[in-house]
Amino acid sequence: MVDEPDATFLRRAIRLAMNGRGGVEPNPMVGCVIVKDGGRVIGEGYHARYGEAHAEPTALANCTESPAGATAYVTLEPCCHTNKQTPPCVPRLIAAKVGRVVVGCLDPNPQVDGKGVAMLRDAGITVDRAAESLESEARQLIAPFLARVVHQRPYVTLKWAQSSDAKVAGAFGRRVKITNEASERAVHALRARCDAIAVGTNTVLADDPLLTARGGDVLNPRAPLRVVLSNALKLPMTSKLVGSAREHPVVVYCSKSGAAKGRDDVHALRRAGVEVVALPDHGSRFSFRDVLSDLHARRVTHLLVEPGPTLVRYFLVREQADRVWVFRSPRPIDEAGALAIESAPLIGYPATGQATLEGDALTEYVNPTSDVFFASVASADFVLTTDAR
Repeated sequence: MVDEPDATFLRRAIRLAMNGRGGVEPNPMVGCVIVKDGGRVIGEGYHARYGEAHAEPTALANCTESPAGATAYVTLEPCCHTNKQTPPCVPRLIAAKVGRVVVGCLDPNPQVDGKGVAMLRDAGITVDRAAESLESEARQLIAPFLARVVHQRPYVTLKWAQSSDAKVAGAFGRRVKITNEASERAVHALRARCDAIAVGTNTVLADDPLLTARGGDVLNPRAPLRVVLSNALKLPMTSKLVGSAREHPVVVYCSKSGAAKGRDDVHALRRAGVEVVALPDHGSRFSFRDVLSDLHARRVTHLLVEPGPTLVRYFLVREQADRVWVFRSPRPIDEAGALAIESAPLIGYPATGQATLEGDALTEYVNPTSDVFFASVASADFVLTTDAR
């Protein structure tokens, strides 16, 4: 039976798990808290890096006294299979002689999915499941993992910055600095925790971005795959993306008809080291779902999309983003012809977190129609960003 103290310790485990964000993927974030005598925490840990110790053995190793008879609070069902880089966690809990395990949610991996709970119970250990609301929070924690394992696609985050009058660029798309340095640090930290960053052709033409993570304060910064969504292949050979493609991979997605029309452009891009992927035509364009399928095959768990106004409208109208981050500056862009963003569809998206970053306002939203939406709670990325202020 799960009671209020159980909920407190399980939420503590959820917060611990968040510390692994950016290091554990494609694995899920997992946290574990071990409690004895009804309230004394004697050990805790989290999965910090892919290929290294999971949360349960880390917590056991950190115990200040014997865990025999203790309760282990684990955000995700302990693993029991051996088809992975680290030993299974269920035998470690059994060997430690814990008396009870409280599980946040089951592991959808077919090699686990209830088998870990069954093994613990067969060993005489009491296993309790979290109450429905708390289980939803535990599932929301691992929404990116569930998107990958259950739905075979990456988790999609949209991120943009806008002025106080909802403008995202100057007159006729001229690049304008909108946010402050605190917001920029938060963006680079988010980039460093993601597997891929995508932009559209208009962003490449207007901003000539490099799409790298610079100075992100994260445990295991990664070099995200750089992605361009370009149906018409208008990617300048002089752009920073093309110029750095041999050192840092760039993938351009286009339609098969677009590739056929721009055959010379395809050859030039490939000679420069850019990978051009021609996807099936849907009308005169490619489908973003095909992009997600290809990125899934590349083991991308988190996809960050940094859209201009056209892509924002595309994603929100089709409800193809799981999460949205909006940075709002207190300053307007008072220019005739300045580009505005149409974010009306966000009205139906619950805000899961709001924070002030030295004057800028960051709001996190989640898409309630997403197949990996379970609870309106702040993500690990948002929590880590606000804790770093």
